[in-house]
Amino acid sequence: MPVLRRASFPPAARRPAGQPPTGAPHEPSPFQGFWMGGYEGADHVNGWGVPLDANLRNGHSARLADDYAALGPLGIRVVRESIGWRLIDQAGAEGFRALARQAHLAAAHGLQVVWTLMHYGWPDGLDPFERPDAFVDAFAAHCRRVAETLQGIPGPAPVYQPVNEISFLAWAATRTGLVWPHTPSADPHRAQAFKRLLVRAALRGADAVWSVAPGARLLHTDPVMHVEPPRGAGPGACARATQEHAGQFEAWDMLCGRAAPELGGAPRYLDLIGLNYYHNNQWEHGSHARLHWHLNDARRRRPSQLIAEMWQRYGRPLCLSETGHVGVGRADWLDHVAAEAAACRARGIPLLGMCLYPLIDRPDWQDPQHWHHSGLWDLPDARSGGMDRRLCAPYADRLRHWQRHLPAPMAHTDSLHPSPETPMTHLIVFSHLRWDFVYQRPQQLLSRLAARYPVLFVEEPLPGADRPWLERYSPCAGVEVLRMHMPGTAHGFDAQHMEGMRTLLLSHLLEQDIHDYLLWFYTPMALPLAEELTPRGSVYDCMDELSAFDFAPKELLAREEALLRSVDLVFTGGRSLYESKRSRHGDVHCFPSSVDHAHFGQTGVPDHPDQAGLARPRLGYYGVIDERLDLALMATAADAHPDWQWVMVGPVVKIDPATLPQRPNLHWMGQRRYDELPAFLSGWDVCLMPFALNASTRFISPTKTLEYLAAGKPAVSTDIHDVRQHYAGVVPIARSHGEFIAACGRILGWSEQERADFQRKARAKVAATSWDLTAAAMQQLLERLGDAAEAMDHLRSLQATPAEEAVSAT
Repeated sequence: MPVLRRASFPPAARRPAGQPPTGAPHEPSPFQGFWMGGYEGADHVNGWGVPLDANLRNGHSARLADDYAALGPLGIRVVRESIGWRLIDQAGAEGFRALARQAHLAAAHGLQVVWTLMHYGWPDGLDPFERPDAFVDAFAAHCRRVAETLQGIPGPAPVYQPVNEISFLAWAATRTGLVWPHTPSADPHRAQAFKRLLVRAALRGADAVWSVAPGARLLHTDPVMHVEPPRGAGPGACARATQEHAGQFEAWDMLCGRAAPELGGAPRYLDLIGLNYYHNNQWEHGSHARLHWHLNDARRRRPSQLIAEMWQRYGRPLCLSETGHVGVGRADWLDHVAAEAAACRARGIPLLGMCLYPLIDRPDWQDPQHWHHSGLWDLPDARSGGMDRRLCAPYADRLRHWQRHLPAPMAHTDSLHPSPETPMTHLIVFSHLRWDFVYQRPQQLLSRLAARYPVLFVEEPLPGADRPWLERYSPCAGVEVLRMHMPGTAHGFDAQHMEGMRTLLLSHLLEQDIHDYLLWFYTPMALPLAEELTPRGSVYDCMDELSAFDFAPKELLAREEALLRSVDLVFTGGRSLYESKRSRHGDVHCFPSSVDHAHFGQTGVPDHPDQAGLARPRLGYYGVIDERLDLALMATAADAHPDWQWVMVGPVVKIDPATLPQRPNLHWMGQRRYDELPAFLSGWDVCLMPFALNASTRFISPTKTLEYLAAGKPAVSTDIHDVRQHYAGVVPIARSHGEFIAACGRILGWSEQERADFQRKARAKVAATSWDLTAAAMQQLLERLGDAAEAMDHLRSLQATPAEEAVSAT
């Protein structure tokens, strides 16, 4: 069978601090086994107003030890468990203590748990239709508390599923009457609004989990389905069937930012995709008549085709997160689906697991006296209250059979990157900035380049460890962060750390079989780490004049001189830097700061709640607050207009926070996530670039200039060379404190025509560039390095020894 090529995954739209692994191309499966089992955990209030607790009804919550012990002989090492937001909210602190006990018990049995944080139910009194923002906030708090409860419990690493089946729940709560007290609605916008709200909740929940466990993996499940047009249907009906079929992608598209980017989705959130597939997942459009599996309806599509469609669309690791059947059909269904899973693996599709669902039989949601007979274990006396389990022998026999055949190796490779045609040259990046600090140039560029070059992002080390050790996590698709913990007290890429760091890096490259790579430097201080490396080529992306910063290492200038002699390419983050470096290297390229249109160009973004109570007008800045900021200007401005609110967002670095001027109308908001910035921007009337004019700002090219303009916000800047050179026609340039404050006042007094003129100029500036274009241009230069290396390798292969030449001539 042909090997499917992975679809191009959309570039990362944004990333908050402390983010997760999302599957580097050679990364092993995040699951400790292919075969999984799930326990029914729906905890919503059903259509009759009856609260559900499936684990109470089938005795699983009381028989955890026995149920877990029974899995070992059947080769199931991964289980899906639902925490139940409604249930744990009712139980309060005792609920979280019980959760911790359950996690310890699973670990004691060697089980890895995929924890579902919301399985259809939500706390009483928190109606998502009436209080959507409170719903999202409460869910984020719930996710954080769950992660805090589970963090540090020994055993296999947990996987988190924020919201189970977003699309199904949005449909069930608005169109079916299955979820109390919501009645079926003919308004399709109601279902769409609820789906968007659930996506918001899932994104906030993901951030909450990652704030506690930065390396946590995320699974997002929904039904995979096929909708067939009626027989003999015309073009209109066929188009409507296609549209209904495409509806299954909406939630995943929103999560990764491909659709509705204003919700905050980004590729990093779509880590692992779970496909729930049952016999009734295929139907006819309009009539909703089932395309029956047991009758071999010819219009059905093979499950492997549906899975391949998902792989081609998203390029993310997949699992069958739920599958199963009822009664005597269970064994035959397993044969059918397992054979299709084997076909996927043979085609190079990274199908990493199959979850039999449920493991223990369950009662019907609407009719509690009806038991489905769908589990690996039945409860023959359940209707009379008996909780004894009876293994379904035919089902278990077929499971044992397929465990001998699955997981089979995937075609050509057992990695998560199945196409042998795709280059596997890595980028090894050395950075003085941490990935989970401010989201800026390195993250914007590397998250995009990672679609072609898997990235190893080597941060400066963390001192104070008792021994050298390597922390790893993957914040977005194709990027793996290497954070080295080293003994000693020195900070940065200090000489005392180099030997230990080289050892850790070389060991990692050896373990991961990484031998084809380019080097990419953000700091010259890391140059000694390259001493024993043999790259195809190397790049220095000079985004700042680091030697001009406070506390710059004394060796930095000498290291930079050596770096410029050794690299093949130099990129600069602005025109001033370009002019500074162009005479020091033969191949320097100017790539000024660019902009993420989708992120900052959002419209209708609500005001950030942390500033919503402030009076107007509001003037705001976001970015690092360090020696490059003119604090005296901010104090003068706040004093000059005590009725204006000055909002300062960003981490305080290298300066004493006690030196920040304090005024009633000057608000220091601290570091915020990248996804929060549009909400702050939406509430500002004027944006600020109040930079000091000193050595540290001589060469800066502020990224925020284009970001402010993309948001449609006017900005005022001090006399920064690159801002004046590129944006003087649209951004007022102030040469004194008085000019800066006066320029802000003029903007606040603009007429409608002046505001319209600004918007026109801002759109023109923003349209001229993007991070996508910048990354694409850089990629062309990187490919040139790769081509040169391949040509050299080929030349060497042709240089035979004299003896070999003689044999060849003969």
